Amino acid sequence: MSAGMLRSAGIYGVANVLSAGVPFLLLPVLTRALTPSEYGDVISFYMLVAVCSAVAGLSMHAAIGIRWADPSKGDPRTYTASALLLVFLSTTFAAILSAVFAPRFGIDLSPGICALAALMAGTNVIQGMRFAVWQLREEPMRAAALQVSAASINVILSLLAVFVAHLGGLGRILGAAATGVLVAALCVYTLRQDGSTARVTTSDSRGLLRFGLPLIPHALGGALLTSADRFAVSANLGSAALGIYGAASQLGMVITVLADAATKAYTPTMYRMLSRNTTRSRLRLVAIAYASVPIWLAIAFALWGCYVGIGPLLLGDRYLEAIDLAIWFLLGGAVSGVYLNMAGLFFFTGKTELISIATVAASVVVLMLAAAAVARFGLIGGALTYLSGQLVLLIAAWAVSLRITPIPWSSPILAMRVLFRRRKGAP
Repeated sequence: MSAGMLRSAGIYGVANVLSAGVPFLLLPVLTRALTPSEYGDVISFYMLVAVCSAVAGLSMHAAIGIRWADPSKGDPRTYTASALLLVFLSTTFAAILSAVFAPRFGIDLSPGICALAALMAGTNVIQGMRFAVWQLREEPMRAAALQVSAASINVILSLLAVFVAHLGGLGRILGAAATGVLVAALCVYTLRQDGSTARVTTSDSRGLLRFGLPLIPHALGGALLTSADRFAVSANLGSAALGIYGAASQLGMVITVLADAATKAYTPTMYRMLSRNTTRSRLRLVAIAYASVPIWLAIAFALWGCYVGIGPLLLGDRYLEAIDLAIWFLLGGAVSGVYLNMAGLFFFTGKTELISIATVAASVVVLMLAAAAVARFGLIGGALTYLSGQLVLLIAAWAVSLRITPIPWSSPILAMRVLFRRRKGAP
């Protein structure tokens, strides 16, 4: 790993810890200020944000990253401007759908709050676009500053809404949504100011739609993959149980944050290796993917050991059951970390319809298991369903990746030799 990549990984790691630390740092506060039922409403809102992300934004942040990584495909500035317009239009459409249909499908939130979930999903995509441009320009400090600033605003507004305005769980929701709108506005402004946008073009818009529309099944499948277990817990056990379950998932989110940081640092290098299209570069990709498996598993068990020791300090007495559940979410996060190493193959090649196949397959498995597992085993059944879904996603993505490019997955020993020989400076 080069010094520049190590530096970027460190910067992204710190930024991810600080930004994702928002729900984690707020956890001991909210679990003491909110009842499990109120905290369950917050979890329901974020479940809906995940579902709305399938339409709101159309995954434009992924398309932007690829265009800035390879400008030979076209002007990335007009591409970015066209993407912003599509984000606004798709978010509006998603907000209408959410307000009309979400309350009819078991989401115990008002239509206005349901529409707000779609709006927040769209602002997340805009923030991802701003991040992608800085990331591919290799400006990690600016990208990190964006994450940390958004996290800080989120904490301040959420605490003010919960404790000063006395809005309870609704305060946490409104604080997060207001943060999303403010940060998205700043992102659009800075994109225009630094010349990262130009005029909207029809050809770019068509290309973006070709990229984003096939990803709707993938995004929807991903949302169901991470939320079907929670829907099942809410439907079978109630909002109070969902609050405890949500607290456990937040504990497990730490490993997902670390995996996301590693992926952000690794993505520019991965894209460069893929663009070389050589046997050596493909072997290095294989070696990195296989080496990540024991690393993420070790991190998962280490984190759980920490939770067992300090869990009572993190959670209120009403939420202590979440500590035992956390191990399954940590293991699911470890599997997700390995999967993220592979997902870049689909985005780089533009064959996003193939990753949709993997995601839909995993989401179908989760949908088939969730209700029965929760009804039979309670909260543990839901957690095991989540882990099963992540495993199926990884296996399906690996199988589908064989159709993209001849990645030598069957040569792990050779791949390791190539990786470590390069590190020693051999040609």
